[in-house]
Amino acid sequence: MPPPPLVALRGVTKSYYGQKVLSDVSFEIAEGEVFGYIGPNGAGKSTTLKIMAGLITTYEGEVRVGGADVGRDRDRTHALIGFMPQGAGFQNWRTVESALDSLGELSGVPADVRARRIPALLERFDLLKARTKKVKELSGGMTQKLSLIQALLHEPKLLILDEPLEGLDPPSRQLLKDVIRERQRAGTTVLFSSHILSDVEHVADRIGILKAGEVATTGSMRELMTAFDTPIEVDVWFSQAPADLAYLHDPAFGTAALRKPGEWRITLPRGADVDAIIHALVERTLAGGGRLRKIGVAEPALDELFARYILEGGRRGN
Repeated sequence: MPPPPLVALRGVTKSYYGQKVLSDVSFEIAEGEVFGYIGPNGAGKSTTLKIMAGLITTYEGEVRVGGADVGRDRDRTHALIGFMPQGAGFQNWRTVESALDSLGELSGVPADVRARRIPALLERFDLLKARTKKVKELSGGMTQKLSLIQALLHEPKLLILDEPLEGLDPPSRQLLKDVIRERQRAGTTVLFSSHILSDVEHVADRIGILKAGEVATTGSMRELMTAFDTPIEVDVWFSQAPADLAYLHDPAFGTAALRKPGEWRITLPRGADVDAIIHALVERTLAGGGRLRKIGVAEPALDELFARYILEGGRRGN
């Protein structure tokens, strides 16, 4: 039997002033998995994460972390969870080191562990030189990194990150993605929400899509493609194109479209034998005197799947 999930949400429903924000939200996250949580603004992502972190305590349904109920066993689950909220607040008059030391003490991290981990984490996030700066002197990106450091101080089994990549420049986004993968290799389970869908796609093992307070679907990129009945496409790159490209428009191959000189994308017919078509394309290219630089199945970007499901009303193929 597979091991039990580290995280399990079952029928979680939350309302504000009679208006449902979450409706029967249910999903699981396996231990050691990186789970990306996406959805339009106002879909209920932050509310979900705050419930899981124990900051929202009145809701219907059940949330379990490490086998413990978040609502009933707060001490146990609090020790397992590191939470990075969106727009974390710090005492601005404190120095960076002082702010982290205070938060670490509140989280029950022993003084000797704080003394060791705070400098190490500051160095990993390129903030060691800013350790004596006051929090109010930090840039938005530096404050974002500080928020993630405080969530990591007690080495949680579950790291919950609400929009951790928001407002960061490309090098800092890459650093945070690297840290997420490092924590996963160390055994940490990660749940994070983000509007930067390309980053979710590159980091997450599985993805959950939230729409109007309901989980539309969950799965890997390949599973989402199947769920949305996304057509299979093949990319063809020529280093030397054949003189006659008419074969690309053979109905047996599907529909071909030129993306830029030397690069074509072919949308295959439903139910087509992908390997047979790729083999035939290679043969006909070589027979026509052409040379291939690359050929293979195109992976759709997450934003394409997101748009297909959310913006187009969630229509799936039959």
